[in-house]
Amino acid sequence: MDIFVAAAIVVVILFAGLRIIRQQEVAIVETFGKYSRTLTPGLNWIIPGIQQISGKLDLRIQQIPAQVEIKTADNMFVNLPVTLMVQVQPERAADAYYKLANPQEQIKVWVLNTLRSITANMDLSDLFKDRDHLVSTIQNELVARMSDYGFRIEGVLVDQPTVSAEVQAAFNRVVASKREKEAAEQEAEAKRILIVGESKAEAESQLLRAQGLAQARKILAQGLSEAVRAAAANGVDERDVLTLLMETNRLDTIKSAAEHGKLVVMDLRSGHTNPALQINPSA
Repeated sequence: MDIFVAAAIVVVILFAGLRIIRQQEVAIVETFGKYSRTLTPGLNWIIPGIQQISGKLDLRIQQIPAQVEIKTADNMFVNLPVTLMVQVQPERAADAYYKLANPQEQIKVWVLNTLRSITANMDLSDLFKDRDHLVSTIQNELVARMSDYGFRIEGVLVDQPTVSAEVQAAFNRVVASKREKEAAEQEAEAKRILIVGESKAEAESQLLRAQGLAQARKILAQGLSEAVRAAAANGVDERDVLTLLMETNRLDTIKSAAEHGKLVVMDLRSGHTNPALQINPSA
């Protein structure tokens, strides 16, 4: 009879100490209040009355969202949504259970401090275009620290920064002003190029006109010289020849101006007229 009683007691103890741990979970076992071991998924056994399961840890990846309010280098207060993907390391389950009283909140605080130190040297525009830098920095800063507490960082997601409507409107005005300034500079540069081109063309045109006028005067001078020499060879006074040529040139100039509808002011200077060329009224 005693054997059956003893056997029954043993069976009860055996069944009382059986513990089933689900997949992707671990259980922390304490012996008289002190950590003893970690139970893995499957059928496990503890000593009833001496050992107990003080808690269980989920090995699945946990999502920890956080809204972090930060101040940028240009004194903008921004709400930055951040999501951490963390997982308990099975071999460090005891550290994850005992070292952190409230893992999610404490992890949020670490993220907040890390982000504040990073964004203190970043402008608002940098937050919108360089979020990859934030992600890599957060991972580098938290990987070692989280490992000491039995957690592993699986990923960091930094969402679009959010600012107040007033700040967003001011930011849009700054961007618009910058674009307008760039457009004005481009337009001014185009005008400068056009003016420089026109100035060069005008200078080249003036040079060509001056060269043409100089050539014409040279040809005229050569013609006058030849005419004077020919007249002198025939016994005509050189002064009479020059007077005639100058008078002819003056009349041609007046005629050309009149044909083009120009206003002509005539100076009838009798003193420049050669007496030899004057017409006798009595004739």
